[in-house]
Order: sequence, then structure tokens, then C-alpha cells
Amino acid sequence: MLDERVEQIADDAAQGKAPSRSDIVYLLKFDAYSPEAAYVCAKAREIGMRACEGRGHVYAQIGVDSTACPKNCRFCSFAAVNVNKDSYDAANVEVPIGRIVHYAKLFDAEKVDLISLMATAALDFERYLDMVRAVRASVSDGMVIMANAGDLTLEQAQALKDAGANAAYHALRLDEGEWTDIAPIDRRRTIRHLKAAGLDLMTGVEPVWQGVDALALSERICGIPEFEPFSMGACGLTQVEGADVLGRKPPLKGFLRYVAACTRLMCGESAPVGGIGGVRWVDAGCDPRNRGYGEEDAHLRRQIARAKRELQSEGFAV
Repeated sequence: MLDERVEQIADDAAQGKAPSRSDIVYLLKFDAYSPEAAYVCAKAREIGMRACEGRGHVYAQIGVDSTACPKNCRFCSFAAVNVNKDSYDAANVEVPIGRIVHYAKLFDAEKVDLISLMATAALDFERYLDMVRAVRASVSDGMVIMANAGDLTLEQAQALKDAGANAAYHALRLDEGEWTDIAPIDRRRTIRHLKAAGLDLMTGVEPVWQGVDALALSERICGIPEFEPFSMGACGLTQVEGADVLGRKPPLKGFLRYVAACTRLMCGESAPVGGIGGVRWVDAGCDPRNRGYGEEDAHLRRQIARAKRELQSEGFAV
């Protein structure tokens, strides 16, 4: 017998009634592999399939630099506190614009849905704008270009829009300001600036780890709808060699999926993409999570084809 309150919360969300924060806290008390969690995930998928009209999305990301970053997000290999000073080459930290354009053209030809240009907060902003302009001039008019950089003024957000970006990724992370050198107010301010400039927003609950405090997690989940994102979800902590993540461990896949499901219940159908399933990522260029992804053209094409097959196997049209 399912817990009646869990069933009611999920059923109400499927009918358009968003959970309260106390509801989300209650859901998070259940094990991610319990029947209750399975029911929440099923209802979240139902809502998400309606929101995206059954369509899956392949997003491509190009890491454009690996500059040692003074914002010191402890979970990032590019944080200045994590950089190996003995092997760091400050003169060789940017991907050449020609290479960025090459990746962008490949992704465009393979018909991905979005190209994200991910930069450290340390990269010169004018240089970043040059990269955005170069990609915009090289891909189809309908290709979504998403900026993923540091905190921005309203003028900088508008400059991104003028350079050809359609969207931006930005998030208020869990424990922001405690294991990052970024004030939470700066993250919120940047999101307002991005929205004011007319950029669509992708955001998420991140980085989730094993044993994360349920109250803090519920606060982030419940804060997502106010940002009115077009795409959202949950991202887990990735272990990076040499990084001090305060003893935290990556979450179990089931728990991360459950957090994404709770986020979808919270957003309802207001966010077209994400929340639980329906998105696959393919990466090129610099990778702050050091996952060892190959960057050869053939490898990237295989990854895109694989992403599309996985989406289809889960019932999404691509």
C-alpha cells in the first residue's frame, strides 16, 4: 500500500497543483528506490511528457576554456584551489575559436537541439563574446546557442543577446557561498539580468550529493519555478581528482532521478524540457568534471547517435 500523502501530492501535481515546500520535504523522506519514489517518478514522467510533447532533446556543450578560476567552486577541476600549479600552463587555457566553430558546425550538421558554450568565470568577457559571435555566424539561424559563464551585469547579459545567444544556463547551487566563493545574491541577480535581457533560462538543482540536507534541497527545488526556466533538472556531484569536496560523495543515480522528479512536480508543465528524462548531453572541448570524453569528430558523432537511440528507447521522439 502506497503512502496516501505521497500519492495525493503526486496526483495533485499531475492535475496542475504544485506541491508545497512541506510536501517536497515529505517526499524527500522516502528512499529513492521505494514504491513511493517510483510512483512520484512515474507521475513526473507523465507531466514531463506532456510538457515536452513527447520529444527528446540532445544538447551539445563546448567547454571553451580551462582558466584557473578564482570563484573556487570546490567541485570544479578549474577552481584555482584545485589547479595543479606545477603543471598549469596559463598561456594555453583557451580552445581556439576556429576549433570551437568546428565543433559547433559538427553539432549543427548532426542536428542537435542546442549548443552550450561553457566558460569559466575567469575568462575575459569580451573574448567570450567573440566566441559567441563566431558560433552564431557559423550555425543555422534556428540553432539555439546557450551561454554558460560567470555572473553578469545587465549590460553584459544584453551584450550576450546581441552577440547571438538565445539562452543562458545559470543556477543558485546548493551551499552556494560555502564551498564556492560566490555570494548567493550574485547568482540571483544574474538570473534576473539574463531574463531582463530576453534570454531563455536553463537552470537546475545542483550539485546533489549523498546525504544532502533535505531542507536545503527542498529550498532549491521549490525555488526553481520562480526563475521560469525553459529547461531544468538535477545534476549530481562528480568526483574530481585532487578536489576537496568536503568529504561529499556523488549521489546514487536513483536519488538524483528522484530529485529531478520532485523538481518536475514542482514546476508542473511550465518548463518544456527536463525534470526527469528527455535530455542527453554530448560534450567537447574543456571539461571541468574531467570525464575523459574524446573530442574526435567520429567519436562526437557516435555520441550523438547514441544519445538519440537512448532517448528513443525511453519513448521520446527525436
